Amino acid sequence: MYSLFIGFRKLGEFDSIFKAKKYAQNCNLNEVFNLIGENYRDSWYVFESEIKRTQ
Repeated sequence: MYSLFIGFRKLGEFDSIFKAKKYAQNCNLNEVFNLIGENYRDSWYVFESEIKRTQ
């Protein structure tokens, strides 16, 4: 199980890294994301220019 955070705010739990990163990509937030699981940790920043614009 993998937990996805923005800062200390938990966004959810996911059963795969792919699903967690896909969720983060679709959040439309430019923040630092942290993904934590058993023997796994990853952090990345989503820039405003990378956010998909849905208009």
